[in-house]
Amino acid sequence: MTRQKKVGHINAKCQIIVRMYRALGAQGGEYAGYLGDCFLIRVLNGNEPHAHILIDFGILMGSAQAEVRMRQIATDIIKTTGGTFTADGKIENKGSLDLLVITHEHWDHISGFSQAQDIIFDGLAIKKLWMAWTEDDNDAFANQLRQDRDKRGVALAALSEIIQQAAESPTPSPFSADRQIALSGLDAFLGPLVPNSEVGTVEPALAAAPVKAKRLKGRDIMNKLKAEAIAKEFLLPGQVVTAPGALKAFVLGPPRDLARLKKDKPSGGSAKETYLDNRAFEDLLYRLVDGESHDPDNDSPFASRFHRIRTDHVRASSNASPVIDVSADTSVLQWLYERYFAGAASDGRDQSRRTIDSDWLGAAGPLALKLDSDTNNTSLVLAFELPDNTFMLFPGDAQVGNWLSWHDQTYKDGAREFSATEILGRVRFYKVGHHGSHNATLKEGGLDLMTHSELVAAISTDESFGKQQGAKGWQMPNPHLKEAILAATRGRTFRNDDSLDVDYTQFNDSLYSTDLYLEYTVFNSME
Repeated sequence: MTRQKKVGHINAKCQIIVRMYRALGAQGGEYAGYLGDCFLIRVLNGNEPHAHILIDFGILMGSAQAEVRMRQIATDIIKTTGGTFTADGKIENKGSLDLLVITHEHWDHISGFSQAQDIIFDGLAIKKLWMAWTEDDNDAFANQLRQDRDKRGVALAALSEIIQQAAESPTPSPFSADRQIALSGLDAFLGPLVPNSEVGTVEPALAAAPVKAKRLKGRDIMNKLKAEAIAKEFLLPGQVVTAPGALKAFVLGPPRDLARLKKDKPSGGSAKETYLDNRAFEDLLYRLVDGESHDPDNDSPFASRFHRIRTDHVRASSNASPVIDVSADTSVLQWLYERYFAGAASDGRDQSRRTIDSDWLGAAGPLALKLDSDTNNTSLVLAFELPDNTFMLFPGDAQVGNWLSWHDQTYKDGAREFSATEILGRVRFYKVGHHGSHNATLKEGGLDLMTHSELVAAISTDESFGKQQGAKGWQMPNPHLKEAILAATRGRTFRNDDSLDVDYTQFNDSLYSTDLYLEYTVFNSME
């Protein structure tokens, strides 16, 4: 059994407060919610200077008034961290952020650094930056993972553009792939998709004016943050590191085991079809990115022994006489040409409705899903130890393999040694993973182990907006997970799509709600 020891140099009078941003909008009216992650932790430790930790800063692409909302949040962060503005809104003094934590590269976790770049970079001094080891430029394994992710991202961008061009052609086929359905809306998490020429590049210095500043894309943001931070660390699983405010941070993930990183879904045969296993199709996407044209004969999903009729032979038959007898091979080619290749039939009828050339583009879904899931599994997962030896858990969007890996090692802090089971048993504040997605909170080995009597959960979601995404909508939170969380917390769960009139009496005045954020006092020794 681990012997308990008070954390750091915490004063008798201490408050630890978590602010979950949402930015419902200053105009009021219908609540827009907030599907993204942005959490500001404040440690008020006696007469010591207040410590500030920011975990992520983003909102899902396509959200209403995304830029306005992120700029509101950026302004509040600067003011809360000691910065000031002049009467006309100019930055007068910078705020001071003791620690910035970026869990992973998804747009809904980092978009604000593009949308409010002038405010956040000009108005905030970032003393220290924490990222996962997967973002370390000096780590060969991390570089290989990023190169693979870039390659898939570029292929997805090219495929997205081809789908859009097919839909906007003068004679679009009714069988053309629908971009929203084909990509399942997942490009909203990936952010702006970059063309091949931009991979590996970094944006030039930013202009001060937000309108003139060039938009930062995901990788640009990550590189700029590394450059802006006064100090930076790339954390490894099993580490225990000192955090601002005399807290300790236990690094649970991401794992360095490739099998764990690639395990996105619970085990079971039905999940296998969601993975991109067809290397021939993936290779085709990469050739398209490199400017090669699509060869219908050689890029067929069927083996060559099944290729009885070639498209170039069908096209060559266009100069032959009208079809009379379809029993001969030549007549078959002519029959196919007239009905499926010619722009109009012999009687003048339009043939475009028969074209299915771009229908195959709907296969982009597995690529988008795999890219999305693999990025989620690289999430930096931190458990912050509080003065009473309980924990706050911030898992980013970690999926199954990441969660399972927490139990692969123990966590040593001097003479103390913890297992993941012990840490989870002491979690009193849980930032629910991936907006309540079904595969981002483990049951056994996860939520079932969070047995603290005062467990509170915070879900960063916009349920109604999520239901509008993809072909069938996203369930965020998943109904079964929501039920399990409510049971584990005895109803002490709050979300950033809650309206201002939600009754929070079960929190005993520890939760404060505004149209910009919900603020929960996790620890309070001042009472």
